[in-house]
Amino acid sequence: MTTGDRKSRIESGLLNIWYEGQKPGLLAGFTLNLLESVYKGLRWATRQNSKSYAAKKTCQPPVLVVGNLIAGGAGKTPIVMAICQHARARGDQVGIVSRGYGRSEKAPILIDPAENAPAASNAGDEPLFLSRETGCPVAVCADRNQAVRLLLTHFPDLKLIVSDDGLQHHKLARQLEWVVFDRRAHGNGRMLPAGPLREPLSRLNSVDAVLCSNISPESLSKSLNWPSRDNWHAIHVQLTGFRQLSSGIFLTLEQAVQQWKALKLLAFTGLADPSKLFDAIRSAGLHLEASRGLPDHFSYPEDFCAQFDQDVLITSGKDAVKLNPSDPKVWVAEISVKLPPALTKALEDCIGPTID
Repeated sequence: MTTGDRKSRIESGLLNIWYEGQKPGLLAGFTLNLLESVYKGLRWATRQNSKSYAAKKTCQPPVLVVGNLIAGGAGKTPIVMAICQHARARGDQVGIVSRGYGRSEKAPILIDPAENAPAASNAGDEPLFLSRETGCPVAVCADRNQAVRLLLTHFPDLKLIVSDDGLQHHKLARQLEWVVFDRRAHGNGRMLPAGPLREPLSRLNSVDAVLCSNISPESLSKSLNWPSRDNWHAIHVQLTGFRQLSSGIFLTLEQAVQQWKALKLLAFTGLADPSKLFDAIRSAGLHLEASRGLPDHFSYPEDFCAQFDQDVLITSGKDAVKLNPSDPKVWVAEISVKLPPALTKALEDCIGPTID
């Protein structure tokens, strides 16, 4: 078993424990309990809660952190896209900072939409996808302050910087914090690594907004056993159609259902929750002959798609940046997000008025 296979197996096992109710074995359970206690102790010893409060401050340009309380993703990327698209529609210049999880390079890297894009292995799949979808520059670095400096060096007139994740990166000064939850809520409700929580739910008392992705605030409140507030907002991430990777041809959901009704379809993805994509495709009226859930940020071999004999292969935009762009069988699921008025107002108040 390779190191990658071992890592994937451990990751899959943890996800089953966190979200599927699977009980760990005696030894694994003891180990997870011990490590959870160590994690909680380290948080207390390093005063993480105090650091969270201290990170909130007015900064110029304003920084908006879109983050999670859970490990493994909860749908931040579509939210970041929607924020950037709304701000750019107002005429505001926006930049993005990201860690670039899983990339091979350690040095900071800038993705400039006006220049040739780096490889996904160097920049990370999410930063590359975000830059392509939003047309915004993206600075990639584990140290997000360094990423901000890199952005402002090349784009000094930015009106807003959006941090894709980074809620727990307390060295990054931020003006707004939006936390995203999806239907998985907080899983088994335990802290890392026994559960998915990076921080306790009390952190919700200090954030500016809780975004409930394809789950109602009432349902999320019940799942978390935590009272919702006026700053909890429902966010609807919708599948709008499919774009052929090789040609850029777009099919609406209705066109895809009509044109693909006699074809064999397979969907695959390395999203944190693959079932989101599969369920959305089926809900659109398409029949999947097969589906393949892969580890988050999966590193695709060059001939990955050649193993499938289905007529249509559907994947997410984050996966597509790592695939052979000339394969005509690959179609990318296109999504859209509409921010509620309360959030767009908070965003505009943060940026300030536009100058015509």
